[in-house]
Amino acid sequence: MTTPTFIPGPWRRVGHRTIAAGSGLASRRICELYSWGDCTEADGNEALIAAAPELYQVAHDAEAMLTRQKWRPDPSSPEGALLVALRSVLAKVSNGGAS
Repeated sequence: MTTPTFIPGPWRRVGHRTIAAGSGLASRRICELYSWGDCTEADGNEALIAAAPELYQVAHDAEAMLTRQKWRPDPSSPEGALLVALRSVLAKVSNGGAS
């Protein structure tokens, strides 16, 4: 797995539907969200995107722990299936979103 190239967290909600990293002059806009009609989905998407760096770190740490414990990536066991899923999602991040 290669090192991901996303802007390091923490990310946070700033303004209306904007996610940013850093603060002051070092602040960088990550993205802006748009919605039509009910804003419930936009609120959920905004919260998920803001948590993305933390979610990545937790997935990375869980994959490393299962690997250290010598679990095999095998869909027939709960731990092995989790390891397969973690490696799959981490590969998406490391490959810039390519599946």
